[in-house]
Formats: sequence, structure tokens, C-alpha cells
Amino acid sequence: MKLHHRSPRRASLALRALVACGTAAAFVLVAPGAAHAADPLGCTRTANSSGGDNVVCTAGVPGGQTVSGTPFNDNVTVTGGTVLGTISTNGGNDTVTITGTTGTVGGPGGNGAPGSPTHPAGFAGAAGAAGGVGGIAVSTSGIINLGNGADHLTILGGAGGSGGTGGNGGAGALGGAGGAGGVGGAGGAAGIGSLGTINNGNGNDVVAVTGGAGGAGANGGGGGLSGPAAGAGGVGAVGGAGGVGAIANSGVITAGGGTSSVTLTGGAAGAGGNGGAGGCGHPGGAGGAGGVGGAGGIGNSGGAVNGGVGKDTIKVTGGAGGNAGVAGKAGNGMAGAAGGAGGTGGTGGAGGVGNNALVNGGQGAGSTTTVTGGKGGNGANGGNGGNVCLTGTVGSGGTGGTLGAGGVGNSGTVTPGGSTSTIANGANGANGANGVSGVIGGLPGGPPCSC
Repeated sequence: MKLHHRSPRRASLALRALVACGTAAAFVLVAPGAAHAADPLGCTRTANSSGGDNVVCTAGVPGGQTVSGTPFNDNVTVTGGTVLGTISTNGGNDTVTITGTTGTVGGPGGNGAPGSPTHPAGFAGAAGAAGGVGGIAVSTSGIINLGNGADHLTILGGAGGSGGTGGNGGAGALGGAGGAGGVGGAGGAAGIGSLGTINNGNGNDVVAVTGGAGGAGANGGGGGLSGPAAGAGGVGAVGGAGGVGAIANSGVITAGGGTSSVTLTGGAAGAGGNGGAGGCGHPGGAGGAGGVGGAGGIGNSGGAVNGGVGKDTIKVTGGAGGNAGVAGKAGNGMAGAAGGAGGTGGTGGAGGVGNNALVNGGQGAGSTTTVTGGKGGNGANGGNGGNVCLTGTVGSGGTGGTLGAGGVGNSGTVTPGGSTSTIANGANGANGANGVSGVIGGLPGGPPCSC
């Protein structure tokens, strides 16, 4: 049998072809932690157990920069600043969470100085400082591109900071009046959820965007005690207003080809602070009014939500109005002097509008679109009137606060597409109860005199 020997040149060509095929295969098999652009400053990346990456950015995403995912299951978390740049996931089932910064807490007001022989009247307490504004989570330049897996995107605007407590009024000396309490600091307004662009992929994506919650208003300071000989008790201060809840979405959200769920919720408003108590005196000081509740945030304002070709569920809801602050109790009357009047309860905040822009429902059969206004906040109770000792006129109770109206469901445009749509206004809050009049103290079987 004749043997055919391969020439050295043919053997070399075969070896090169084998090496080339191996090299190509190496590029096809993408390993976890695949190559990606350098992450922005402030972002760290570590491998996770699903083969993808955990990316944590603690200073937002700067403009012009991109956080890129891998073809596997990634987790991207952004805090400490606004998304000004781009976040792009790839394949895999990814989770992206973006939270705006929280506003600072307002400082407390100082207490008023007491009266002296040369200045018998007590000094007023200082007002508390307002809370800081919450940060926007995604700016107008921010872009979120979801890949083709089943992705979850959660965006939350920053909460407003709480207000600072008002200072108490100083006590009067000799026949001096007590100092008035300092007004409670207002709660800070919240940060918007998204002003940017959100593009869903072709997977079954879940997108939830919520406006930040308004900060709580702080309590008003109490009025100072009058001097022992004469002088009115200090007036209790008004409680701080609750911070306004923020808009959830003012950008453009576009669903992809899969089954998408898009939920937009306006931020809940902050509660009003309680009114300060009136000081004892001749007569007792009036109680401070309760702070008003903040208004709830709008679900979709100035933006557009566009359903895709799949079976989409779209829900847009206004934020709840803040509950009002309870009014302060009036100061008791000294030595037969009249008791003070109880403060007026605060008014509940209005619920946010559901949509005042554009919502286009999904095109797929069985899609649903629901747009609802936010619930109104509750009015608060009036303050109780001041008591008297043995004789004198008792103080009247304060009037209860008025309820906050529920938000309008839709004042913009809602097109159902291939879906069914439901639009409803939010429920009203409840009115507050009136305060109770004071009583006569020091009588047999009754309460003791108190000041």
C-alpha cells in the first residue's frame, strides 16, 4: 500500500486553521464579568453568584458616563446623587434601584429667655428651621435602557427633610407676660422620581417610579408661663407645614415587546406639626394652630407613558395628602383668671392628581390601564380650652381642621390602546373634631388647680 505523506507546508496551514478556530471559540464563550466600559467615579463592581455583577454607585451617575451591565444577572444600585448619565443593562434578569438623596433635617429653634425685673416679659422662642429638599433620582439627561431579560427597575425620589422644632417662650417675671412659642419648621419638599428616559427591553419588565415623600412639619413651641402677679400666658406657636410630595414621572417611559408592568406613584406628603401649648397666665395663652398637611405628588406630570405591543399593566396614582397637625391646648388661667382658647386644628393636605400629561395603554390583548387620584389628608382635632382655678371663665375648645380633598384622577390624556382603562378620583380625608372646653379646677370632686 502506498502511503501519502502530508507536506510540511500543508501541515503548517492545517495548524494555523486549528488555532484560528480555537481563538474564535474563545471569543464566542463570554465569561462572567465580561469586558465593559470603565465605571464612573464612585461606582464599584464585584462579581455575584448569578454570574453577573453587583454595581454600587454612591455618588449618582455623572453626565456623559455610562454604567453597563453584563449578559448575566446584574444588580445596579445608585444612591448619593442624581443619574445624569446612562445605565444600560444587557441580557439576563437585572435589578436596578435608584434612590434620590434625602433632605437635611431643620435645626430646632432656641428657647426664649425668661423675663427679669428690668424686662418682666418673657422672650419669644425662635422658629425652627425648615427641612431640606430631597434630591431628584433621574434627571432630564438620564437614560435607563433595560435589556431583553426580565428586568426590575425601581426609582424613588429623595425624601424631604423634617423641620426643626420651635423653641419655647420664656417665662415672665413679676407681672410680665410669658413669651410666645417659636413656629415649627416646615417639612422639606421631596425630590422628583424621574425626569429622564426609560426604555424597556423585550422581556417581562417591572418598572416602579415613586416621587419622594415630603418631610414632616415640626411642632410649634409652647408659650411661656406669665409672671405670678399678672400678665398673659404666652401664645403657643403654629406647627410647621408638611412638605409637598414629589412628582413620580416627568420623563418618557416606553414599554418594550414583552409583558410590562409600569407603576407610577406620586410622593406622599408630610404631616403637619402639632401646635404648641399656651402658657398659664392672667389669662392663659391661646393654643397654637396645627400645621397644615402637605399636598400629595402627581403621578405623571409633563411626561409620557407609552405601552408596548405586549400585555401591559399600567398604574398611575397621585400621592396621598399629608395629615394635619393637632392644635395646641390652651394655657390655664391663674388665680381666677380666664383660661385660654384652644388652637384650631390644621387642614389636611390635598391628594395628588393621578395624571395631567399623557398615558398610552398597552397594545396587547388583556392590557389594563388604571389612573387614580391620591387620597386627601385628614384634618386634625382642635385644641382643648384652658382650665380655671375656682372662679373665672373657662377657655373654649378650638375648631377642628378641615379635610383635604382627594386628588383628581386625570386632567390630561389617557388612551387605552388595546387595553381597558379605569379612571377614578381619590377619596377625601376626614374632618378633625372640635376641642373640648376647659373646666373649673379646685372644686370638691373636680380636678385640681394646675399651672
